[in-house]
Amino acid sequence: MKSSKNMGKWLDALSKKLPDGITGKTKEYEKELYMVYGTRQHDQDVYFMKLHILKKYIFLIGAFTAVLGFVLFYGILHERSAFSIDSEGRKYIERPTYDQGNIRAKLLISGEVEKRKIKKSVILNIKPEGADRLRENIKEKPENLKEDVMGKLDSLIYAINKSDASKAVYLPEDIQGMEKVSWSTDRKNPGAWIIFIEGILLLSIYVQRYDAIKKLKKNCNESIEQELPDFLTKMVLLMNAGLVLTAAFEKIVEDYHAQNYKKTSYFYNQLAEIRDKVTGTNASMIMELKKFAERSRNREFMRITSILSDNIHKGTELVKILQDENNLLWFQRKKSAEERGRIAETKLTMPLALQLLVVIGITLAPAMLEM
Repeated sequence: MKSSKNMGKWLDALSKKLPDGITGKTKEYEKELYMVYGTRQHDQDVYFMKLHILKKYIFLIGAFTAVLGFVLFYGILHERSAFSIDSEGRKYIERPTYDQGNIRAKLLISGEVEKRKIKKSVILNIKPEGADRLRENIKEKPENLKEDVMGKLDSLIYAINKSDASKAVYLPEDIQGMEKVSWSTDRKNPGAWIIFIEGILLLSIYVQRYDAIKKLKKNCNESIEQELPDFLTKMVLLMNAGLVLTAAFEKIVEDYHAQNYKKTSYFYNQLAEIRDKVTGTNASMIMELKKFAERSRNREFMRITSILSDNIHKGTELVKILQDENNLLWFQRKKSAEERGRIAETKLTMPLALQLLVVIGITLAPAMLEM
């Protein structure tokens, strides 16, 4: 428990030292949260969203640092040079035995040609001593080798690969036309790739740092789209039963929370906040609903609140208008459900095709094996 508190304090201190844009700009979060929750305080919501992004950064950096450390430690622990060095400092490769067969050594030769540094990766194919005496066909030296320094280097490599006369192959330290000749083991370092992949993933976290608030807004909008037709249906029924608009509104909100106290609905939670504000501050219910609709930017909800505002004193005529709007909402909800069903069918096409191919493969496999 104490360690978790210390970790929380450490994360809090780190988040304050980092630039605001790394985990998402506070003003951007507050603007988006205002669209969702209105004028209530958003400090805690912003803090936890930014903290969640910071944890992603720390986890990714920690994981890749551990992987990079393991790779480097493993490379150092198991590093074995392709060549050996004798007492005079000369580098050589010991020939393998007949049982071992040929060995391949990937080396990097570097030097200076006319004061220009060059590097070239070469592969030496070291044969056992006297191996070519057991073979009838020996490849001749290629005729297309150039006469410049690189051509001479290729001739040298060919000669080393062709030779089988000594127990050890000494790597030449003097090459005509090349100065400061040095040999080293040519190894690909995976560390660069690890750092590159880590950079890409860190960039993806940075680009997607506002995804949580976007997902929240999407879920809230879906809640409005799902709950609004049902809310309007209840409103029409209660007003037909003789309740005025405000009384019907309060009745709907109270009944929903009494029956669904274990469930959380964004739409009805916002309606409950409006009811509490109207009761506590004597604010206008219609105006609060209009503010909610404008924040949500849901066209159907905005249209309905405008109708309520324009026809609040028209009694039965308002009920008839709301009934027509309710029928339209249910029709749109039905069409939306059909569209989602078609999209779901499209997404299932590929898995079904793969299953069909698997079934065909299983069916034909016995017959093909008998052929």
